[in-house]
Amino acid sequence: MREADSERVLIVQDLMASRPRRRGRRRAKPVDPASPGEVPVTRVTVTGERLPDSAAGGAWLDAIFADSERLAAEVRAATAVINRAIGAHRAAAADPLVQEIGASKALAVRVGHGDGEQLAEGAWSEARELPERRSGRLDDVDSQSRVAAVLAGREEIHPAETLILRARLDAEQGRHAEALYGARAARAALDERPTERSERIRKHLAAVEARLEGRTAP
Repeated sequence: MREADSERVLIVQDLMASRPRRRGRRRAKPVDPASPGEVPVTRVTVTGERLPDSAAGGAWLDAIFADSERLAAEVRAATAVINRAIGAHRAAAADPLVQEIGASKALAVRVGHGDGEQLAEGAWSEARELPERRSGRLDDVDSQSRVAAVLAGREEIHPAETLILRARLDAEQGRHAEALYGARAARAALDERPTERSERIRKHLAAVEARLEGRTAP
């Protein structure tokens, strides 16, 4: 990916992939109920800045992990590259089910350094794994109760909620034009279809609009 004076390389590898299904199978295949089956894992590597040697790489790694904001910025930048490729694939395949990824949902996130041949194979000279984010039990209570209410038919998901989430993601990934149009659609949905949750939804929308303030769609 080339942008201004920077260049990054995206390497995607399938690991522990299940055997490809035989084409033309017309009969159901019996399975062992006790076996969960194999799960394919994808390893994605995004290269960053060029460093002169391994010593410089070690110093860079120490500096990154000593600065939490800089570390978070590196992870966000790498995730944005991946999602840019996913977005292009979604548009090319015309498949709306191709969705972006988030670093918090990865099995593991590692930051390190290595030479070109190592990185091409997803390997490193030195790397460190970020600790898993822990969420408190109370963090999940509201979302679980909302899911139960929606499934039971006591509540519904307002169209603006989905539009706002999409707009927020687009804004975070640098797709400002898409985010702007999404926010406009969310506000129109709220105006045309008010709900008991309108005030809360408008607060979420205002946060997205504040992020987009000063930007205009082409």
